[in-house]
Amino acid sequence: MTTLDLEQGDIFELPHGRYRFHEEWDDETLWFLKEKTGHRLPLSESKLVEMLGAGQARRIDVFRCANGSVKSSSERGEFGPDEEDSEDLKRARALQFFARRWDDTLGASLGRAGLREFIKEHKHQAYSNKHTHEVSPEALYYALVNCGEPGNRPLRAFRSGRGRTLRKHFDKEIEAALNKAVEFFWELRSRGYTEAYAYFRSIVAKINRERDAAKLDPLKFPKRMETLRRRINQTINSDNWETKYGSREAHLKFEGIEEGLSATRPLELVIMDHTVVDTWVVFDTEQFLPLGRPTLTVAIDVATRCVLGYLISFEPASLHSVLTTLKRVNRNKNYMKWTFPDVPGTWDAWGKPENLLVDSGWEFKSPSLQDALRDIGTRIIWSPVRTPQYKAIGERFFRTLNQRIFHKLPGAVPAGPTEMRLIDVNPRADSVISLGGLDELMHDAIVGYHNDRHSTLCDLPAEVWKRTLKRRHVIDDITALDHILGQTTAVRLTRRGVRFKNMTFHDKRIVSRMLGPVSAKRKRRDQPKSPIGSARAWVKIKYDPIDASCIQVWNDAAKPPRYETLPNRDRKFVYGPTKKTPGRDPAKEFARPISFWHAEKVKIFAKANDLPFETDEQRWAARNRLREKWEKVAGLLPKRNTKEAIRGLAQSQSMFDRPSTARSDEKVGASDVVFATAEPSPNGMAAATLVPDQVAAFERDDEERYAQKGRSQSAKSKAKAKRTRRQKAEDEAESKGRKATEAVKERITRHAKAAARKSKKTEKPSKPTASRENIKKWLDED
Repeated sequence: MTTLDLEQGDIFELPHGRYRFHEEWDDETLWFLKEKTGHRLPLSESKLVEMLGAGQARRIDVFRCANGSVKSSSERGEFGPDEEDSEDLKRARALQFFARRWDDTLGASLGRAGLREFIKEHKHQAYSNKHTHEVSPEALYYALVNCGEPGNRPLRAFRSGRGRTLRKHFDKEIEAALNKAVEFFWELRSRGYTEAYAYFRSIVAKINRERDAAKLDPLKFPKRMETLRRRINQTINSDNWETKYGSREAHLKFEGIEEGLSATRPLELVIMDHTVVDTWVVFDTEQFLPLGRPTLTVAIDVATRCVLGYLISFEPASLHSVLTTLKRVNRNKNYMKWTFPDVPGTWDAWGKPENLLVDSGWEFKSPSLQDALRDIGTRIIWSPVRTPQYKAIGERFFRTLNQRIFHKLPGAVPAGPTEMRLIDVNPRADSVISLGGLDELMHDAIVGYHNDRHSTLCDLPAEVWKRTLKRRHVIDDITALDHILGQTTAVRLTRRGVRFKNMTFHDKRIVSRMLGPVSAKRKRRDQPKSPIGSARAWVKIKYDPIDASCIQVWNDAAKPPRYETLPNRDRKFVYGPTKKTPGRDPAKEFARPISFWHAEKVKIFAKANDLPFETDEQRWAARNRLREKWEKVAGLLPKRNTKEAIRGLAQSQSMFDRPSTARSDEKVGASDVVFATAEPSPNGMAAATLVPDQVAAFERDDEERYAQKGRSQSAKSKAKAKRTRRQKAEDEAESKGRKATEAVKERITRHAKAAARKSKKTEKPSKPTASRENIKKWLDED
């Protein structure tokens, strides 16, 4: 016998529909019948209790009315918190009070006069319980008959049904026209309420013209657009939104937010993202030449929320910004001691990330980037397309930077163009911060961010980093990053070195050492026929797009294979004089070399202005002339040449993370530490074995694949080739059929001769005929 309070006829809402309790068997099995189909469902008491506790099943509160019909009080729903002072709730409470008093009164009358006297008798008690709604005998009679039964009168049963039933105010044809107008609205993104109502009026006009021709009265229809607007708003749901605006908009509007990214240890998952800085930057603090709004690339550790590296440049989001930021992620931040001595604190967040989450943009899907990350042991993960909320950690950090730095600086862009025009704000004219000054502010803000309490972590990011960092994975040879994280291409190596992007890269000692062994591994037809011709070989190189001072040539003939560095022959053209910047010591920095893009622009400028471009001095003079032109152009309106000028000037500034090797006070950094293991010994001096923790490889083992040269086939050629293949197939099938027929005929002849010899007849056997039946028989056997 079940211990549950079940009665025959109780209705339950189960995962597969609505069921009614039917009976209980002796083995304590509870049997339910589906309301519409009568399907029998057996459940044990423990299973039903489990489903009720998990919310997978619920009992429908039903009662039998005075006329014998069964109703559910759950259909009208509970009163919400926003209905606390509503007239409907006051009315329901008053009716419930009088109905329960009537149930408790023996011999109470249901007549109108009796109910009127009953209300007068209990009216004072109702007022004392704050039931001030006036109850009429007719309303009380309806409530007693239709709102529950004695002992089962929940408050929701007394909810008024007024306005809950859709009433048809117009003719069926007008209602159908309204429905068509609603569907018309949701079909296209460009259609609004006005277009939908105009479409509705056109349908109504056609209907009334037909009725007028039939001498019928015209149909009444809503003369105001508000009726159609309300009906459209009542049909707002995910399906209609997807039809009109697309699946992405529907997902953003109606789907629940997924859980954010999570990681349990430092460097397990790193996010990299871009944004345009909300501050105008000038060239230096002397000329105040406005350059524009740079692009910021940031890498953030998910587990600790620490910033691992960043890049501010006037290059748009590209492979260069990704690779440069990744280099800074893998390098320590010891340069802060001499480059930014006024920034208090340290920045210890760096190392080799295990997983890197990036956008689905083209700059993140470059083969060069994938090869580089695979080589250093970092797995790349692409976020879903057009979903910035997937990387909410990075977006939230950009907002923090805006609040801490960018929106508080002169030249900030705190709002849109319209708002700034109204308040008379001109960021271009107010800009005073240089790129070097912005770098110093960024370091100060990052150190402060690491030492402020984080709302999600409920702790300081710097403390979480120190506490959870058990082992920092690093790259033993930090210079390997310059070899690995670069763009790859194929060039020809000769005695003169490598000619690449109109520049010559050559070192006599290196070229002499590697040209012979490398050319010996190449095909002989690539070598000159003359015995005194220069040996040559196609080799793979890697280069940094913003550093034209050298390239890395892959020497696959060396043991082991490695990269060889070939410097740019035009040293003076590549390195200009160091720009003196307030707050920096040029002796402690490298002068930033010219970029490949900058070098190409210098050559184009020299050719356009008929400037000599042969010697090193002439190239440097052309570069200086181009710089003077850019300084003038950068102050003009933002046109294409202005963008090129800004890019060229910004690339000429020094890099804060490239310290000079001339310092003699270098201390041992974390990247100089190697990990080793040793067997325990009595004196503790057993030989140690280094733990390998380095790049997986400098180069891929598979050969470079090049696209075949020549034009692709035309449609006419493809059709001809298709006809040729089809004709060959038909000819082969016909030839095969002829051979099979000849084989059958020969087999029939042999069979007839054998039969004749067996019968030992003296007469000459007749020549066997190859009938259709015999041929079909032997073909089937074959």
